[in-house]
Amino acid sequence: MKPHHLTKIEVEHETAFKAGLRDNYDWHQKIWQAFPGRNDASRDFLSRLDEIDGGLRLLLLSETEPIRPPWCPDTAWQSKSISPSFFNHPTYRFSLLANPTKKVRSAPDGSLLKNSRRVPLVKREDLLDWLTRKGSQHGFTYDPKTLKTVPRPRQTFIKKGKAGIHTATEFIGQLTVTDPDVFQHAALAGIGSAKAFGFGMLCLSPLLIDSQQ
Repeated sequence: MKPHHLTKIEVEHETAFKAGLRDNYDWHQKIWQAFPGRNDASRDFLSRLDEIDGGLRLLLLSETEPIRPPWCPDTAWQSKSISPSFFNHPTYRFSLLANPTKKVRSAPDGSLLKNSRRVPLVKREDLLDWLTRKGSQHGFTYDPKTLKTVPRPRQTFIKKGKAGIHTATEFIGQLTVTDPDVFQHAALAGIGSAKAFGFGMLCLSPLLIDSQQ
């Protein structure tokens, strides 16, 4: 496996506004400027956008080494390579900004829909079930004692003149890897839906366990 690249961009609100970065879809489009000449390529990166004091922070995990785009000040750009060995630890602290949803096939009145639709999950028990399923699919389990589910503001966007909305939840806690190969793929490819809009990126910090415990 080749090294991946982790990039951090921190900009003030005014800088983001002047660059036309008003919602997650704007960020999605502007991020592509960090990979010039790849307009027809498939997306090989994950991103995550967070509010910070005085501005915004974008994290970008990419297979291709990014280039600082013109709208990003030099002082706002930090990028480094990540060794494949980073994903070989047995346990991690993690944060996952996700768009947990489920498919439903009936309308509120009970009638069957011709096509299924996705609805957001908001109850904690539903969110825990969602994360348990994703963990089973992606090679990890989580510690329920440490897990926090943090509601995040709904994220609205305009795409091709139409308004859209994503419901966001941040999962924070500790996880244990059960299938290293599957987990590594999930860490690099993302978890859940709406990954192009800044969801699904696992932010990881190896958890060192005291051998004397």
